[in-house]
Amino acid sequence: MIVMPIGALPEGRRLAVSRTEITFDEWAECSRSGHCRPIDDDHQWGKGRRPVINVSWSDAESFAAWLSLRSGLTCRLPGEAEWETAARAGTDTAFWWGNDPRAGKANCRDCGPNPVYGSLPAASFPANPFGLFDMNGNVWEWTADCWSADRSADPRQSLAACPQRVIKGGSWYYYSANARWDARARNDGRTGSYNIGIRVVCDLGPPP
Repeated sequence: MIVMPIGALPEGRRLAVSRTEITFDEWAECSRSGHCRPIDDDHQWGKGRRPVINVSWSDAESFAAWLSLRSGLTCRLPGEAEWETAARAGTDTAFWWGNDPRAGKANCRDCGPNPVYGSLPAASFPANPFGLFDMNGNVWEWTADCWSADRSADPRQSLAACPQRVIKGGSWYYYSANARWDARARNDGRTGSYNIGIRVVCDLGPPP
């Protein structure tokens, strides 16, 4: 986990963010504990340090709840605004490295000269200035928030009340326009995809 700098969030709150997308190895620990269901479908790319895929929004919530028990912290999926703060990492460009999507800094269809067409192991590219890897590309990431086109929906609505959840970050399958920090999409939280994974945050409270 990486603690975002004080001042990055309103009211001086401190938030720890997982350095990478949650991997198959990390998911397996949760599964062995009985708190997460086994995920066997890796789309024949391999497991290990690759981001876990084919996880629903509820699966992601289960992982966060298990991490809370293990760490003693309150862990959860990030809100969309929190995710964007982490992805921007104090920058004001389309991507943390600048505005050129073809700089070879991420895994997406036009993010470099040789597209991969599949996920890559976590941290295959440099970290952003906050020390976070793969905020752009590789796999989309579930957020906690309910989807609405104008961001007006109550983000705290239950999955039953709002099955469409916000996903962020783009993926290996999509072009770089979807990997910008401000790009957003939606997916039915009741289903998983080989394009969608997880990143979690843990609340640390105010500075001591």
